[in-house]
Amino acid sequence: MNFLDQGKAQGMSKVQLEAAARSKAVQQAPLEGKIVNSKYRITRKIGAGSFGEVYEGIGNRDKMVAIKFEDQSSAHPQLRHEYKVYRELINCHGFCSVHYFGTQDHWNVMVMDLMGPSLESMFNKCKRRFSLKTVLQIADQMLERIETMHRRLLIHRDIKPDNFVVGNHENSHHLFCLDFGLSKRYRDPKNLMHIRYRSDKSLTGTPRYASINNHRGIELSRRDDVESIGYILIYFLKGSLPWQGLKAENTKKKYRLIFEKKQNITLVDLCEGLPFQFAEFLMYTRSLSFDQEPDTAKYRKIFKRLYDEKGYNQEPFSWDWDPVVSSASSSALNAKRKSNTPEITGDRHGKGSGKDVEPVDGTKEF
Repeated sequence: MNFLDQGKAQGMSKVQLEAAARSKAVQQAPLEGKIVNSKYRITRKIGAGSFGEVYEGIGNRDKMVAIKFEDQSSAHPQLRHEYKVYRELINCHGFCSVHYFGTQDHWNVMVMDLMGPSLESMFNKCKRRFSLKTVLQIADQMLERIETMHRRLLIHRDIKPDNFVVGNHENSHHLFCLDFGLSKRYRDPKNLMHIRYRSDKSLTGTPRYASINNHRGIELSRRDDVESIGYILIYFLKGSLPWQGLKAENTKKKYRLIFEKKQNITLVDLCEGLPFQFAEFLMYTRSLSFDQEPDTAKYRKIFKRLYDEKGYNQEPFSWDWDPVVSSASSSALNAKRKSNTPEITGDRHGKGSGKDVEPVDGTKEF
């Protein structure tokens, strides 16, 4: 069934069909070479997902930027909201700067700093296993980023490896947190009143890393961000989580299976073979009350102590992916010299496969 036939089957009028056809034609037109805000020239596509598409671009003084496009007809538009969250985090360490938000043709457009690949991409390049040293470094920076968000009265609500990226060049030792389409305030900035407890919510974010209370339909708060970090650390150390790959007849039943597995497996089994600090951290996150502030500083110290006990503090700072990136950069540079074309460095800005994502819970404007 072609595009027009699908529209007719959905009961769309002739005017609606014509408008949809024009919109589709604009969206399918190549964006490379176009200018955004009379300042940023689009060079190439670097990512795509349920949100839209991401392109690399060049701004003033040859500054490299990322340009994010979102279809204005999207059922759940998030880019304007995300731009406002970035503005709340301006000048915060470990968060990108945004330079522009506006509209072009049938797109919402946001221009931001160009970052490196996501942690999920690096995980795949490292054969889906990170060393304890790298995971402890990730833990420290993830907890610091979330602590920063919480200090700004924000919760992320979709913590996952795709939403943390490596910095470029002089920032290559730093991780950056991004993709705030589902983020929201947990306190009113005027009276500091905490959002109220509710138990009638839909699952928000990515089921693989969702907290148990998220599965239960409980309103998300700070505790859910840190519980998700706990699952990510285990995922990186063990290569997978026990609730991955479950088969079900439909999405709803699959999410139910994930919830049941996550709820029923003991922390001893989940963290088998890992330093006890990881089970202790996850137990702590699950014990937090709805409006309780997570003691991220305490667990950063605990993970730092483990880092020192292993002697990693006596070694130069490095990531597991450093040799892979160095080799890829050398190969790309050689290829560029031969072909005189730009090198491709992999996914960026939280591009994911789009799997296991169900952003059904709406976002709130500021």
